[in-house]
Amino acid sequence: MATGYHAARVANVQPGDSVIVLGDGTVGLSAIIAAKLRGAKQIVSTSRHPDREALAREFGATDNVEARDEAGIQKLIDITRGGADAVLECVGSALSNDEAIQVARPGAKIDRVGLPHGAKLDPSSTFYKNLSVAGGPASVTTYDKDGLLKAVLDGKINPGKVFTKTFSLDQINEAYQEMVDRKVIKSYIKVSD
Repeated sequence: MATGYHAARVANVQPGDSVIVLGDGTVGLSAIIAAKLRGAKQIVSTSRHPDREALAREFGATDNVEARDEAGIQKLIDITRGGADAVLECVGSALSNDEAIQVARPGAKIDRVGLPHGAKLDPSSTFYKNLSVAGGPASVTTYDKDGLLKAVLDGKINPGKVFTKTFSLDQINEAYQEMVDRKVIKSYIKVSD
């Protein structure tokens, strides 16, 4: 949850903003929660999996774009009327980093919390659109002062819903495989009763 919140805070999501969240894993889903907490008016998720899209909508996504490549990029630009105010990149691939730049409106902020795997940033791609790009690991303890833990404890948000199946410790391999196969969003390992 703190990493998703980090993405929204560093991208300076403000009340009324349009936000695109690239990635539908636990960090992307948490970024949707965070964007909503920070007052975003439009939050676009990018899931191709019905269970993840449903949870994204429950967490605050107003729209979802399933398409990829040029068709997906164009749909994201169209649905946000020219690009998003903030793009939260929660994947880390070269493709998602490039997509983040393309779907951001001029003057937008992009935060990359997905570890960039081979992604190289061409400075001219951000320069002419006047984009701010940041990213890095979340300072988890910092966000306690922002009220993130209190929001969880008070029931204002429930990021624990990303745990969609419980496994015992001796089922650890199955738990990981079901995440890899996209049968569960996040496996919960119960050590004892």
